[in-house]
Amino acid sequence: MAPMAGITDTPFRERLRRWGCDALSTEMISASALVRNHRGTIAMVDPPDRDDNTAVQLAGVKPGELEEGARLLAAIGWKRIDFNMGCPVRKVVSTGAGAGLMRNLPLAARCIRALRETSGVVLTVKMRSGWSPTEENYLEAGRMAEECGADGIILHPRFRSQGYSGEADWAKIAALAGAVKIPVAGSGDVKNPGDALKCLKDYPVAAVMIGRAALAEPWIFRDAKRLLAGEEVPGRPSAGEIAADLLIQYDRLVELKGEGAAVGEIKKFAAWALKGFEMATHRRKEVMEIKDAARMRQAIMSFKDLEYRAGNSGGEG
Repeated sequence: MAPMAGITDTPFRERLRRWGCDALSTEMISASALVRNHRGTIAMVDPPDRDDNTAVQLAGVKPGELEEGARLLAAIGWKRIDFNMGCPVRKVVSTGAGAGLMRNLPLAARCIRALRETSGVVLTVKMRSGWSPTEENYLEAGRMAEECGADGIILHPRFRSQGYSGEADWAKIAALAGAVKIPVAGSGDVKNPGDALKCLKDYPVAAVMIGRAALAEPWIFRDAKRLLAGEEVPGRPSAGEIAADLLIQYDRLVELKGEGAAVGEIKKFAAWALKGFEMATHRRKEVMEIKDAARMRQAIMSFKDLEYRAGNSGGEG
């Protein structure tokens, strides 16, 4: 699962695991906030996930802070770190971080070397094709990451200037896989299980990363694994299964963040869960207006009585 700010927190990662996701990422973590012991940031990484297949996605541009942050994460118990060289959001790149580092590979190299100083941690680097079509440098960046000690690379083959528009150019992922010896994973435009299977079979990648498609349909991981194994792919889960699954996530949010925060944070997940159901627009509006924790729980429980729109019971949503 791709790292997504405000989304891939602990309760949602637990939900994704229930649907068969084998490797996950935390939300983007600021190295500066981490080393300053910012309460909210520490809460995002302590305690660590119980498995060793979740990476903390770390962002920053100061090698010293990144090295210290990596040591803190290792001390907490994390085994994987993913360095962010791909976030296109303006407030991130304005500091030089995220995809901003695609314009400053010498600094990116110092950052990766600093992270590599933490032994025993698997280090991957997530990057883009470059800043813009006239500044394409993913091959150079990939070779640099390998030389600096990265254990793997995740390429989202869009330029920063594209954001999430246009199409992901998977030919670039194949080119990068041929240019380095470390594993390369691909990310971008994996919208359904068939896309995941095609990417794994048609391109020399070690793994496929799924992002936005999993928001409304987290069972995409289960279905992709079954398709890859040559097994029958089940239909879309029942309304009752979706309601029960979302309720577990909501209760965990209440447990970890309190009722007030949980009510606010579950709304987007509830809106996504309503995809494909009758009266979805009306129900989304109702959910967005809820402010009371007990009412939110009742609303989620009521999802079990929903009916799919005609033609949406087989997995398309």
